Amino acid sequence: MAIITLRGSSGGNRTGTGRRSRTERPIHDQDQRSPGQRSTKPRPPRDGQRPPRQRQGDGRPERSSGSFSKGRQRATPFLIKGELLYGRNAILETLRARRRNATRLWVAEALKPDERIDEIIELARMNEVLLETVPRQMLDDQEPGINHQGVLLETLAYPYADLADVIEAEGNVLILDHLQDPQNFGTLLRAADAAGVAGVVIPSDRSASVSPAVVNSSAGAVEHLSIALVANLGNAIEKLEASGRWIVGLDSGAGSQDLFSTDIPTPAALVVGSEGSGLTLNIRKRCQLVVSLPMLGRVESLNASTAGSITLFDLVRRSPS
Repeated sequence: MAIITLRGSSGGNRTGTGRRSRTERPIHDQDQRSPGQRSTKPRPPRDGQRPPRQRQGDGRPERSSGSFSKGRQRATPFLIKGELLYGRNAILETLRARRRNATRLWVAEALKPDERIDEIIELARMNEVLLETVPRQMLDDQEPGINHQGVLLETLAYPYADLADVIEAEGNVLILDHLQDPQNFGTLLRAADAAGVAGVVIPSDRSASVSPAVVNSSAGAVEHLSIALVANLGNAIEKLEASGRWIVGLDSGAGSQDLFSTDIPTPAALVVGSEGSGLTLNIRKRCQLVVSLPMLGRVESLNASTAGSITLFDLVRRSPS
């Protein structure tokens, strides 16, 4: 008959029958706590396991500086089909223009009263756009690091115009020779709309395109412009010249004339080059006239959007009313 050892309440041993014996752990290896009380001593991690997180004085785990561990990407809450526009002015002008189909509008909860938000919501309902009111954190997660101003709009891609439509329209035309910075691009498009240009021509390669960032930087003005995307900028310039427009390049250097002391027939096609390098050699050769702004201060030049905006409005001044 087998003899077993049973543990008593006082830690002593007593004998019984029916089970094999087992060895008790020494008292110093056992947890010194009352029954039902959980141990506060952290267990050492096993091989390959992540060490336990340290806890604060209130018992909560300490949070890292970021919302997620390094290398882990935040999941976006919305599945987007098309483009996602942001910013109140950009979205308002997009809905006003009605040039591209908008499908869904997200508005952050508890926004302060704003006439633009009211009109955005009203236009969305008129155009049967699905409207959802969501926590602002969801918009932050969808567009991290973007100042969305509490609104996001899902739309189809920007509708580019045909070059023929730009040529047939009356007025000055803006041509961008491989302008690549979205901020400069959007700012110049905003000035082009304010100056009432007939249209804008941009190359399809090595150039900024109409993206949500450009729509936002233009304050939505791009939605009211006819922008032609062409494969060959030189051929487009030839067609604009054939329509009776003077081709005027904006650039410094040899052969450039002072804008304010030069006679420029209108309507004209103004060509603005890229940041830093200016007009490409091939495009500059096609210009009938090259002008520049007089720099009277210590800086040597202005950025493309500022110089282009000034020149556009000087062409407006010269145009017959």
